[in-house]
Amino acid sequence: MAALACGVCATLWAQQFKFNLDHLAGKAAGSVDVSLNSDMLQFAGKFLNSGNPDEAKAKKLIGGLEGIYVKSIEFKDDGAWSQADVDQVRNQLKAPGWSRIVGVKSNGDREIVEIYVRNQSGKVTGVAILATEARQFTVANIVGSVDLDSLADLGGQFGLPKLDAIKTPVKKK
Repeated sequence: MAALACGVCATLWAQQFKFNLDHLAGKAAGSVDVSLNSDMLQFAGKFLNSGNPDEAKAKKLIGGLEGIYVKSIEFKDDGAWSQADVDQVRNQLKAPGWSRIVGVKSNGDREIVEIYVRNQSGKVTGVAILATEARQFTVANIVGSVDLDSLADLGGQFGLPKLDAIKTPVKKK
């Protein structure tokens, strides 16, 4: 039984990567820190109305999640975060199972949006989002069984950015 529990914990740990942005706190004008574990998500799901289509989608999605973790820091001045901060997050997402599916970069205003998914046995078991602007640095990690279309529909909620780029394209006849 203990071996099974250790195996499950190791699998969950591999999905949840650590993002320590505490060194940027001294430069921050403000920050948002969201940490919703499975218990909190299930509790929140009880308040969602299954009769409302949008809330029903959210309830279905969070039913398979083990956690949502978001850290967003806003700065007073441009250049408060460095390329090393971006690389720190990216290096963790080079681990086996993680793949980048979206990468957008604008050099002029330091905008970066990258979305990574963790696949395990052909199923998406995690999503990581790195989004920066000249005065903002955001990292999000969604742990658990994730339906990407449902996740895209939830963009703008739970502290998540809009994620239209990960929606499955509609096939034309």
